[in-house]
Amino acid sequence: MERHIRRLPPDTTGKIAAGEVIERPVNAVKELLENAFDASSSRISIAVEEGGRRSIRIEDDGTGIPASELPLAAQNYSTSKIAGIRDLERITTLGFRGEALASIRAVARLTLRSRDASEDIGREISWRGEEVVRDEPAVMKPGTVVIAEDLFHNLPARKKFLSSDAAEIRRITTLVQSYALAWPHVALSLSHNGRELLSYPSSDFATRVEMVFGPSVFPVMRAFEGSEGRLNVHGYTTLPSVTRGNRSMQFLFVNGRLVRDRLLGHAVRQAYQSLIPGDRFPLTVLLLEALPSSIDINVHPTKSEVRFASEREVHSLVSGAVREAVRGTTISFRDKVESVYRAIHPDRPPTVERHREPADRVPPSGMENDLSGPGGEWLFREAPEPLLDAPDAEKGPQEGRLYWQLHDSYIMIQIRGGMVIIDQHAAHERVLFDAARSSVGGGSPVMQSLLFPATIELSAEEYDRYETVSQVLPGLGFEVEPFGVRAIIIRAIPAGVKNWNDGALLRDILDDLGGASPAVDDLLKSYACRAAVKAGEPLSTAEMESLTDKLFATEFPFTCPHGRPTMLRVDLRELERRFHRTPGSER
Repeated sequence: MERHIRRLPPDTTGKIAAGEVIERPVNAVKELLENAFDASSSRISIAVEEGGRRSIRIEDDGTGIPASELPLAAQNYSTSKIAGIRDLERITTLGFRGEALASIRAVARLTLRSRDASEDIGREISWRGEEVVRDEPAVMKPGTVVIAEDLFHNLPARKKFLSSDAAEIRRITTLVQSYALAWPHVALSLSHNGRELLSYPSSDFATRVEMVFGPSVFPVMRAFEGSEGRLNVHGYTTLPSVTRGNRSMQFLFVNGRLVRDRLLGHAVRQAYQSLIPGDRFPLTVLLLEALPSSIDINVHPTKSEVRFASEREVHSLVSGAVREAVRGTTISFRDKVESVYRAIHPDRPPTVERHREPADRVPPSGMENDLSGPGGEWLFREAPEPLLDAPDAEKGPQEGRLYWQLHDSYIMIQIRGGMVIIDQHAAHERVLFDAARSSVGGGSPVMQSLLFPATIELSAEEYDRYETVSQVLPGLGFEVEPFGVRAIIIRAIPAGVKNWNDGALLRDILDDLGGASPAVDDLLKSYACRAAVKAGEPLSTAEMESLTDKLFATEFPFTCPHGRPTMLRVDLRELERRFHRTPGSER
């Protein structure tokens, strides 16, 4: 078949362009919802039938469209929001391309009804493709009604691959909930097949966040805010104890626009570094406000991605604001630490008196979630009674053995009302990580000199990594010097390190470091993990007690540097329940 270059007809190009913007019903709802926000609406109602494939109806009380301009509204690249190329550098609206209604008209039967506030009567136009099938006056209040029916009726292949009605309406519900967070002053409602799914009255930001996230999550969220020059950020995020396995509950907005942005997501993630595992994510709503000229929103067909002119400043601002919220709150974290330490050692002074650690911190991840197995609770699950009663002066010290080691991996400690179980490897990781961070930050590391210095031959890649971190190693307690072409000589190692293995420890640390310029925290985490006591290593009672004391003297004793929990509590009442015993009974 002979092929020739030809210009495609308008109906074909319209469908192709529409396919980039309208992939499924939720895309149509998004475009129409953004138009309603741009129209300064105070109330928007969305009615959907059969997941959006039968009909989508959105009504607002915004400024409306003048009757003379209504036919132009559904034409390609027709908009009132920009007039020329320079306006693309100062976009203040959600929509600006003038393609939303045209794209919907290309794949659905479109009806547009609108009345400008300055006019006495509105106008209604219906299209079937390019053809106008109805054009008449409309008696209505100021505002706009858009109805899209029989979505993808002319694209059976696209319609065939839509999900079930339930799946499509879930996407739409999530979208409406998302935008409800950024526009709290706008009343929003959503119904499906005549049944109301969402109804948000106009409110302040905090109230809207509570409406969307629910009364069980909002109390464990903390507000954050910050500013840097013309950048401003504010929002809410959960404590490290409440996370999800994906980012589906992270809502990021730039100038009111919902975006998927790796920079913002990474900034939020960095704020929780060492507090939550790498595969867990906080619940967050973040609103960033920036000069329109400092961002580019015209980089994606659905306008869901942005580019920042000052990425470093944005990242620093967001990460700092979120970090301050989750690491310093009105919850006395140190009080919780003391309550557990007193449960283990009621006859000893508080850790704050012995170590002067910072107060008012947040309990990190895992403190309020159920264990995957039966019979246990995380350490700070609310209990009807204190973890330990005040020590009785008339009673002598606790009799019997206090520490046990289970499978040479877990330290079991009996306390009043149950037991605490500590993961010895995770606990030692936290101890070593905090000590290393303090030393690298300006402290004085304690070294132990090697009687016979060790020489290690490195590969070219390993030597490059060594050179990258060579200035940090002395802060950890290593005394290392180049020795030959690609060899190093180690004269001293951090005091107390047991897993030295004639240089294998340092080689393993270098192997862990990926990328051209690993972060200092990556080095510290690798060192802590490699040098820490391993699961399966037996510990003496004195070693278990020493490790427990050092763990509770750290700033965040309840997670390892990777965010995994270091300990959990098993409640005696739970054991009694499992054994069908009457609480407090001796039989």
